[in-house]
Amino acid sequence: MRQLLFVAGVLAFCGLVPGCAGDPREDAIQNIVARMNDAATEISGIKDEVKKAVDKHQKNKEPLDFEGAIEAAKKLQKTGEEMQKLKVTRVDQAGASTDEEKKEFAERHRGRINNAYSDLLKAKKDLNDELQKAEAIDADARKKVEELRTKIREAEGPFETLARQQG
Repeated sequence: MRQLLFVAGVLAFCGLVPGCAGDPREDAIQNIVARMNDAATEISGIKDEVKKAVDKHQKNKEPLDFEGAIEAAKKLQKTGEEMQKLKVTRVDQAGASTDEEKKEFAERHRGRINNAYSDLLKAKKDLNDELQKAEAIDADARKKVEELRTKIREAEGPFETLARQQG
């Protein structure tokens, strides 16, 4: 659900920023797509940290420690905050687009946006799969995973705020 809100926000946001080469709105959309790609990379980083923690726990019988994943979630939150700043500094100042400009924009950028969104969905699914594996370890692991999920939801907060502003 959050991902759909995020995408709806990005697509609505993108409808505001078409333009031609060299146009500040074009730069804004390129930055948005780049931040979407950054978010997918950071979500994958969280997944990698969860996997490392689970592997270390199972191999060395050490307590499950998600500190690395929590730090990776903080990076995700920073990217969301950067997107919020980008919206204020670039998109809000660009003004609304005509229907013709929106259509042109959709034709020109649909592939990049769809690829970035697909990467986000895949990263999120992979993270959820890894979190489910961690939860299956025992009751203590379930508790720690729930705490991590709370941190991840906090990190996704700036993205959800953007989606609500567009919706």
